[in-house]
Formats: sequence, structure tokens, C-alpha cells
Amino acid sequence: AVFYAPSLDYYVVTRFADVEAAFRDNTTFSAATAQLPLVAIVPEAQGILLAGGHKPQPSMVSLDEPEHARLRGPAAKAFTPKRVTEMAGPIRETTRELLASVAGEDRFDLVATLTFPLPARTIFTLMGVPPEDVPRLKQWAGVRAGLGWGRPAPEEQVELATSMAAYRGYLRELVTLKATHPGDDLTTDLLAIHADDPDQLRHEEIASILFSLSFAGHETTNNLIANIVRRLLEDPSRWDELAANRSLVANAIEETLRYDTSVPMWRRVTTRPTTLGGVDLPAGAKVLLWIAASGRDPEEFDDADAFDLHRGRARHHLAFGKGLHFCLGANLARLEAVIALEELLERYPRLALAPGQDLTFHPNISFRGPQRLLVDVAAR
Repeated sequence: AVFYAPSLDYYVVTRFADVEAAFRDNTTFSAATAQLPLVAIVPEAQGILLAGGHKPQPSMVSLDEPEHARLRGPAAKAFTPKRVTEMAGPIRETTRELLASVAGEDRFDLVATLTFPLPARTIFTLMGVPPEDVPRLKQWAGVRAGLGWGRPAPEEQVELATSMAAYRGYLRELVTLKATHPGDDLTTDLLAIHADDPDQLRHEEIASILFSLSFAGHETTNNLIANIVRRLLEDPSRWDELAANRSLVANAIEETLRYDTSVPMWRRVTTRPTTLGGVDLPAGAKVLLWIAASGRDPEEFDDADAFDLHRGRARHHLAFGKGLHFCLGANLARLEAVIALEELLERYPRLALAPGQDLTFHPNISFRGPQRLLVDVAAR
């Protein structure tokens, strides 16, 4: 269905076919609204953001052609098959190190222990961030969802804006540092493009690419891994089946992306009058693509509301988008999820959700995963 929601001032799109059509037609459905704040930013917060060099646009996810391709091409260097394959060893080593920190404990918070630090360390290492700076960047990345996709009160906006300005400033300094002290990392690769042709990729644009990737490569994968473990453990027989048959790991990840995606909604705006799902949309219509609903579309998936480890078309989902803006880091996210799940199954074949816990989620429209997930090591 396509319907207008006055409280949001958006047209909401729920059917798989319609969401997919909007993703594919980037001429009619512009990405310009992808990162616009949901609520008006108060002047004090706006001043802090602008003084810190933070502008909501443009970045890769909010650009259309040809500018999008100009930034996406260099950014894709971070996720070549060779580079992603080479990251498997370090990711597994990090996973084992993080799980070793709770060895001997009967209960621990999976988010704090593994799902939050693993993708953070992975993406920041890829960018060339020194290890001692990772905690700061993890903190800054965590506040971005509230400012861009939540409804923060004015006083909270000022606090968030201060962190965002510091985040932007750090990334500009990182680019400057890598220009004189290159390394084996994405920032150095992007600077090589700049050295060949300064007009093709400016320093400020390199910092913008890092800003986009550092959040997309961290928060979404954190939520993905936590969502996977939650859905597997809510029915203990699922975890037991995976422990006995590791060949199901990849499908369990895809089924979670379909059933409980970490990016439930994304946004577009029409560039011209059009019709979607039988509904006429004017030019300038703000459109909310409900990815989570598309994954439960009964016209696309049999028994769509059931979680099925053996679903044959589980990968046929829109969790990573489609077309021009398909997620650059999809293969890296899948790799991190596979390794995290394999290591958990190896250590904790009888893992269980701690009883009586109330799950909480960050108040925003676009990123979803439990903020805390307590698990018992040998409760069963």
C-alpha cells in the first residue's frame, strides 16, 4: 500500500514491489531527503553544526547522479572483494578477543561485549583510525541517529550537535594527518586519488566519505548481529539447529535481514509527478520506504510473518536497498555477522536469552536493534 501520513508529512510505501520500484527509479525518486532531520533543528544547534563544518548534505546516501557516482567510486575501494576477504582474519581475531573478555561469566550483555565493539573496531581500522581514538569515534557515531532520524528536544539537539561538530573536525584532521603519514587504509587510498587529480576528490569530500562509512559500517552491523542472535534465541530450537548444522548460518542472517531488518525505513522525494502503487504523487512528495514492511509482504514471501531458517528466498529482501544506492558494505556486514555467529555457536552451543529482560531501542525511524541483550551461557 501507499498512503499519506499527516503526522509525518510523508507518503508511506509498504509493498515490496513498490519499495523496490522506488529504489530502482533514482530519476523520479531522489535521495535528497535521505538524511534530512525529522524535526526542525533549533538555531543554537544549527550554529554549532555549521561552525563545525557539519552539513546534512551532500553525502553519498543523499546524492543523485552524477555526483553520487563521483563519490561512490572512490568509496567502493573500501569494499573490494580482495580487501573484504583480507579482513576475515582480523575480524575473527577481534571476535575471539572480545568474547575472551567474558570467559567464565554465566551472563553478559552481548551488545556491549560483541555486537557494538566488533563493527566499530572493524570500520575504524579500515579507515586508519589509531586504536586509542576508537572509543571517541564509537561515542560520536552513536549520537548521529538521534540528530538525523529521531525527535530530540532542543536542549538535546545542542548536546548532539556539539558531538557531531567534534566528529566532523576529527575526520578532517585524520585526512590531514594521513596526507603526510600514509598507511594501509582507506583514507590513504582516497588521498591517492586526490593526489592524481585534486578536483576529482577534494579533502573535504574524503572526510565526508569517511563520515558516511563510519556510521553506516558501524551502527547498522551492530544492530544486525544483535537482531540475529535475538531472533535465534527467542526460540531455543533455532539456536540448537544452527549449533548442529553450521551450513544454516548464512541463511539465518538473510532471514533476519528480511524478518527484522536493522534499517526499517529509508526516505526519498519525488522530482516530478508520478504514480506508485496506484497512488498519484505530486512533485516534491516526501516518501518513506518501509523496508521492514516489504520484508513481511505476503505477496512476496510465503508465510511472511514466520521466521524460517530454511526459507528458500530469504536473500530476496531489500534490507541493503536496491539499484544505485545499494549498500556498499553489504558483503562486509555479512562477513562480520557470519564470523560473530560462528564464534558464538562454537563457544556457547547452549546459549539462551536471560529471562525477564525488557528490550529497549533507540528512538529513531531508520536504525533498529536492541540497546542491550543479556544472554545466559549455560541456562539450558
